Amino acid sequence: MSGGGDTGEEEAAGPHTNVFGETPVALVQLNLTALMDILSNLLFFLLAAFGATIVMVINGTVPVQSAENSDVADMKRAVTVNVSVQKDGFRVAALGTAFSQEELDAMARQIPLHGPTHDFARLTRELRGIKQHYPKSDTVILTPEAGVKYDVLVRTMDAAREYEVKQGNAMQTVGLFPTVVVSTVVK
Repeated sequence: MSGGGDTGEEEAAGPHTNVFGETPVALVQLNLTALMDILSNLLFFLLAAFGATIVMVINGTVPVQSAENSDVADMKRAVTVNVSVQKDGFRVAALGTAFSQEELDAMARQIPLHGPTHDFARLTRELRGIKQHYPKSDTVILTPEAGVKYDVLVRTMDAAREYEVKQGNAMQTVGLFPTVVVSTVVK
């Protein structure tokens, strides 16, 4: 016996085995360069798209010769209507930068349920009143409460977009607020 001690066991197990006599698993080296290139390009694309979205939302005006034909003059005669679709009815509020808070509060309405359902006819009447006072207005923002059924939301959009008027023997569709935006409450 030599002073090495365990050399006989190492030779029995073999030079390419581990302590348990198993062949070790080959190391895998992943080349993630291509994946990182794709992800970084995707990140830059998303950032650029987000920046373009912000730019598209900003209202821009073009200088004109007379003030009554400008976009700025039109904005003073327009409001954006916010319709909150709740389980117990509608809440209508107007938004506009050229109005005082008292003027905006005067346009606010609470429309309760009509029996077991939402009162879509009254909602249309209230929106018609706002449209008559501010004919340049064209946008309604719908904010549904959590749990409001899809059918109620679709019927609310229809009530805000147009209404029908009887002229003679025929019914005529009149546009109300053609731009309907569905939003959510930020929590």
